[in-house]
Amino acid sequence: MEIRIGKSARACTACGREFVHEEELTSLVRRTELELMREDYCSACWTSGRAEGAYSVWTPRFYDPKVAEQEPPEVFSPLRQVFYEAVESVERIDQARAFLSAQMLRRQKVFRRIKESDEADGEVHLLLFADKIGNRLIEVRDPNFSYAEMDTARQALMQRLQELEAPPIEEAQVEHVESQ
Repeated sequence: MEIRIGKSARACTACGREFVHEEELTSLVRRTELELMREDYCSACWTSGRAEGAYSVWTPRFYDPKVAEQEPPEVFSPLRQVFYEAVESVERIDQARAFLSAQMLRRQKVFRRIKESDEADGEVHLLLFADKIGNRLIEVRDPNFSYAEMDTARQALMQRLQELEAPPIEEAQVEHVESQ
């Protein structure tokens, strides 16, 4: 027996209202004579009575690719998101985090180094990168960071990446209902 459960519907099974991007809905699978059938309900139409006789029930979020495509590209790359969060800051640790992120993005061939220069006082090293995905130029400062600053920035970078990459717990919850 081949089991196929498709993507969520674009609209509620009960009322027909279209779901919006990131809306939480309730989905269930029922066993019919020949196949498994999926039903998706908005929060207004969902009642626990609908789960009666269902094989499985879970609460996903509706994903609309049209809306997701309009979001800036850094949303899809945690490292790019961390970079753009840190690059505008004047705090030294954030500047160091931006510097480390830029170097990693350069190694991933997302950023391309265009130019390096020193400011007149010689204390700040400037790097100019081209973001290949976003088609923009970014200036990153390297004010001669100490080893301790770079290590602190590395730890902060890794912690922020873990936060961004960890899936939300509520999306992973699945509840099985006994079939009758």
